[in-house]
Amino acid sequence: MKRTEYKPIYENTYRRRHHRRWWWGLGLLLVLVVAVVGWSQWQAHQKRQLENYPVRGMTINQDSGYLDFQQLAKHTDFVYLQATSGATYTDDDFSDNYSRSQGADLKVGVAHTFSFTSSAARQYRHFHETVGQDTGTLPIMVAVSYYGKYNSSNTDMAAQGQKLKTLVSRLKWYHQGVIIFANKQVLTQFVRPVLPSEDYWIAGGKLAGHDSQVKLIEYDADGSVTQNGQDQPVARSVFNGNQRAWAKYAP
Repeated sequence: MKRTEYKPIYENTYRRRHHRRWWWGLGLLLVLVVAVVGWSQWQAHQKRQLENYPVRGMTINQDSGYLDFQQLAKHTDFVYLQATSGATYTDDDFSDNYSRSQGADLKVGVAHTFSFTSSAARQYRHFHETVGQDTGTLPIMVAVSYYGKYNSSNTDMAAQGQKLKTLVSRLKWYHQGVIIFANKQVLTQFVRPVLPSEDYWIAGGKLAGHDSQVKLIEYDADGSVTQNGQDQPVARSVFNGNQRAWAKYAP
């Protein structure tokens, strides 16, 4: 009688597991390929859109590190320097950045971050004492964002809106204008009701579809600039218009 051969059960189990791993590996590879192709296409689309915005700039703060402004001026039209936030905070590198930016062939602006917990008077006083006359030539940027309990569901936001309006009014003492930096939600819900005619700078915005009141568009909040072989973090923005419009906006 011919002997019947029996294969160990673990051999079939191993084959099934091997096949499953092969299919999982193939699926993962396909996902990676799709992700890489999608990212490349998005970058190409972004590059094509950027060609419509010839005036480009960046926002710099103490996290950006030491930057050579003469080098920046070769491919950047404007920079905004973070100066203050609320009634007490000062960016550690503001004074040094401002001093070194002078003489570079680019437009310079300064930025203040609005605080819901400090009065307009205290915020203005802190800004004025920190920057003095070192405000550059561009409109002063006031950044506004929701945080903590300060959001659209807070019934106290109407009073906060009046605080923002008062701060902006005081900053206009500098006679160079003010631009409000915020995302679309904050602009619509909080800023526009109290400052309907102000210039806006939209945060985290797409590069298209903005009206003329939006003067600047931040399109890459987590951007970088390479100097001396190192990538240093900056937020990248563009002016919403052509060179002729920029010359009128930032003479």
